[in-house]
Amino acid sequence: MIDYIIIPGVDVSALKLVPQHEHWLRDWLLDIETEISHDSVSSAWCLQGILAEIALFGYVQTDWEGIIRELLKDELGRPLAYSKEYGKKLHNFSRQWKQTPIHAIYTHWWIDRYNGSDANNINAYRDLITRCIQPSGWIYNPAVSPTVPQRRMKAELMLSLSMGVEILSVQGLDQTSKSLFEAILSSNLTGYLSAECFRMRTLQMLSAIHLAPYGLEEIIDPCEAEEGYCDFSVESKVDDYMGTAKRTSRDKPIHSAISALHAHQIAKYCDLETQQAVQPRLSNFAGYLSAYPLDIPAFRMRDIDVPFGTDLSPFEIFAASHIISTNG
Repeated sequence: MIDYIIIPGVDVSALKLVPQHEHWLRDWLLDIETEISHDSVSSAWCLQGILAEIALFGYVQTDWEGIIRELLKDELGRPLAYSKEYGKKLHNFSRQWKQTPIHAIYTHWWIDRYNGSDANNINAYRDLITRCIQPSGWIYNPAVSPTVPQRRMKAELMLSLSMGVEILSVQGLDQTSKSLFEAILSSNLTGYLSAECFRMRTLQMLSAIHLAPYGLEEIIDPCEAEEGYCDFSVESKVDDYMGTAKRTSRDKPIHSAISALHAHQIAKYCDLETQQAVQPRLSNFAGYLSAYPLDIPAFRMRDIDVPFGTDLSPFEIFAASHIISTNG
């Protein structure tokens, strides 16, 4: 099975793409091929490029290893999230493009493992993660951003922790580290489907599902949006910095295929009633996506015209085709 942490339960190697999704992925690969020819690339593009080629052709066609080696390693061989040319396109980012955040370490690690890299290379990733374990137990690179955990996005914290624990678990975790991670994972619910999905994934790896916070099933229903699920309940969300709903009161909920997968994954750890409530909605969403396979909008904040983040991405495409094929 070839899967990735963002899209739980999706085996890309066995994915049945609907025609519109197949065409979209082919166009996306052509677009980033042009960007890469100008040395503009991110580690996330390489990962999604590998998955896209597996889904489309059944095997990897592009020399992604060569692209990574040439453009996404620093002078010490450490993994980078962005190439220098890619960094120039990011607002006020041209001077700080050389970054090694947890998601870059994990992406390079995932690709190296897929390509069968030797143990010494894999151990280097473990060492990088170990150096990023904070006294609090969270895993992040303060050299990339010194933001304290209380001000970091909850999904980012949970995702980085899950990525780090997966890398460390290959050779086994010592009890001290395990206890440190378990302590922060037993914290209160975040209200985000993604964060809770990553939390449960990490607890599963630690064999500590019993530490899941009470009321896990209560976050799913409020995240229902349009035909599927949004990552969070817009109505109940407050601004993480201001602690108020004032700045988020006009945000509009959108459905996301990835969020639907996360809701389905969380439901597996809930009671039968919750599971039975999620499944019909997932089936209805599959029917909607069958009719409108590219209707996955970008999130928009308040009255701002510019989308906040992307709408369609390879990950959303993979998630949408999976939902259609397994629930249609």
